[in-house]
Amino acid sequence: MINEEYFKKVYIFQDLEEEEMEQVLKMLTSQFFFAGQVIISEGEPGDSMYVMCEGEVEVTKRLTMMLDQDTLREKLMIRLKAEDGGSFGEMALLENEARSATVTALTDCRLLELHREDFLQYVEKNSLTGVKIMLRLAQLLSRNLRKTNQDVVKLTTALAISLGG
Repeated sequence: MINEEYFKKVYIFQDLEEEEMEQVLKMLTSQFFFAGQVIISEGEPGDSMYVMCEGEVEVTKRLTMMLDQDTLREKLMIRLKAEDGGSFGEMALLENEARSATVTALTDCRLLELHREDFLQYVEKNSLTGVKIMLRLAQLLSRNLRKTNQDVVKLTTALAISLGG
C-alpha cells in the first residue's frame, strides 16, 4: 500500500511514530481517478481530505468576474505531485463548508481518502496522536493563510500602481 518513508513526506503526518502511522493508515480508503477527472469541485460540500500516492493534480479557483468570452474562467493555483507528499482537502477535516477549490487529475492518480467523521472519532480516542496531527494541520493552514495574505498585498499594490495611485 504505502510505506512509512513515503507517509513521512505528507506534512500533517510527519510527527507520527510508526505505530501511529499504521493506525491512521487503517482509516484511509484507496481511490483511483483517471487523468482529466475532477476529484473535488469548488463550491460543493466536502467531508474528506486526500493523500496522493501516485500521480499529479492541479488545483484551480473560479474567477469572480469575467471581462469577455476570451477570459479564462479558472486560475491555476498550484500543481501537486504524489512524489512530493502531496495532499489536499485538509480544511474538510475541520469544518463542514463548501470546497474552496477544484482539484483535477492531470495524470492517473491513486489517492488515499480520509473522512472527517473517521478522523474526529480517531482524535477523540487517541488524543496524543490527534494533537500531533491537529498541530501540523494548524501549521499548514497558517502557512497557507500567510501566503494568501502576501498575495493579496502584492495584488493590491499592483492594482494601485496600475490605477496610478
